[in-house]
Order: sequence, then structure tokens, then C-alpha cells
Amino acid sequence: MLVFSTAAQAAVWVGHDGGLRQYTDEGEYVRSYGGYRRPVSLALDAERRRLWFLDAYDYKLVCFDVDGEKEIFNVREAAHAPSIGASDLRLYLLEKRPIEPSLSLDAGDGSVWVADFYGHQVAKYDPEGKEVFRSGAFHEPFAVAALGDCHAWVAGGIRTLTLVGPACEKQRTVSGVNEARGLAFDAERALVWVADYRNNRVFAMNREGRLKRKITGVELPQDLAVDGPRGTVWVATHYSGIVKISADKEQITGTIPEPESVTALDLDAEGRLWVAYDEAEEVTCYSPMGESLITLKRINRPTGVAAE
Repeated sequence: MLVFSTAAQAAVWVGHDGGLRQYTDEGEYVRSYGGYRRPVSLALDAERRRLWFLDAYDYKLVCFDVDGEKEIFNVREAAHAPSIGASDLRLYLLEKRPIEPSLSLDAGDGSVWVADFYGHQVAKYDPEGKEVFRSGAFHEPFAVAALGDCHAWVAGGIRTLTLVGPACEKQRTVSGVNEARGLAFDAERALVWVADYRNNRVFAMNREGRLKRKITGVELPQDLAVDGPRGTVWVATHYSGIVKISADKEQITGTIPEPESVTALDLDAEGRLWVAYDEAEEVTCYSPMGESLITLKRINRPTGVAAE
């Protein structure tokens, strides 16, 4: 007797200059989706059935149906375009790759938080794309991390981190950071991990803003992916590839010293790490131990990745 499996194969989604691509979790190309020119900050919802991202060319928020393989809706003007030259306070000169807007999904109510760097705002949308609020209380927010209970931490400028409530009201502020470019919530430990870019460190704090973990000597960390069940934090750096950190031992346990610049990283359900390298025009999958497994090639300047 023959038995056929009807289980859907997991997918990997890659945003790049000019579109969105879908691959299987074994690295086989499935198809491309037009209509998007620069998808960034790709994220799957808790059920991994909706893919959210920001199109950083048209500055719209997109909700994509994974099963139906089609866009559900988009929200125009969800973020703002870069300023010309420098910021209002002349703190950040535009670099080769300007700071992109970013988002974070709330696992509790399915809402979406958007850090609108050049708009100097943080916005929140409900699962149907309706704007809940838009707050201008933050100067150049680098990132936002939703906590799953209608609260979020915001890297709200060059020096501060702020815990905000359901209406984006400020409830707590932590100072002493220097460009916190990446935030990630560790639900296993109820901690928020911070990529403290110009302080060359990664640290974690609890809801009250108290320091609970600190790892120094991480050169220019800019993004994070947290594997809570395995106790691993993967850190993308500006020049030194990927750094692997033990979430409990507060130490660096490995590196992936790729010279190419990292634009995005994400973890799949098996704990494999998917990393987008824009200059190499590749996306590489690594095992939980950091071994290279799969490489997706010939992708035009990949800008984001999300893995089921």
C-alpha cells in the first residue's frame, strides 16, 4: 500500500531589489512575486500563515497570504523616505545603505509595530491593517520589539530605549545605549536582547529595564535572531559576519566569519539560521551549530528573509 503525505513543505521567503521570492526549506526555487521593489523586515506571524514586510521603495506595509500565495492588503505611506544629507539633528549622515524601516509582530493580538526611522515615529496596525496609532514621540527609532501583550520596547533614538504601552505611552526609559540598531524579544526568558551598535556589545534586559545579560567585544552589532529553546542568540555585525552567543552563559560560543555584509537573518522552526548577504547576492542556511547547509545564489541584492 502506498501512503502519500499531504503535509505542506515549509517555505523560505526572500525579499530583494525588484521583488519577493519563495523557496522550499531545501533551497529549491518555487516562484517570484512581482509588484514589490524592495521588501525589507520580513516576518511571519505566530501561525506562520501570514508574511508581513515593508516595501522600502514605496514605503508601504504589506500583508501576504502564505497559503493563498497572494497579497491580502497593503497600507500606503506606512513609513517615510530618507532625508537628503543628514538628519534634523545631524547625527546620522546617510551611508551607502541608509537605515531601513523595520517592524515587529505582537504574538498576543497579531498587531504590527513599525519603527519609522526617517518619519521620527512609531506606528501600530491591527491584523487587518487599520492604524491603531502613530506616535511622533521618538527621534529616529532604529527598531521596535513587541512583547506579546500590547507593550513594546523601542530603540527611540541614539541614547535611549523606551518601554511603551498599548497607546504608545512611555512607561519606562533606559539610557546609556549608543545606537541600539537591533532588538529581539526572547519569550523563553522574558528578556529583550539589544544590539548596542556603537558600544560594541549585546545585552539583555527584563521588562523593568534591569540588565540581566551582557556580552562585550561584539564589533558593531546591528541585528539579532533569538533561538529561545536552544538558548542561542545570533548577532549580525557590520563587518565581522555572524556571532553566536549563549543566552545563559553570557559568552560568545562561535562565529561565522563571512566577509560579505549581512542585510537580514531569521530562524526556521528547526533552529536553522538563514542569512541574507547583499554584496554576495546570496542567502545561506546554517545549522544550529553554525555549519553551512544550503546557499541560494543569484539573488539581486537580497534585503530580507523569513523562514517557516
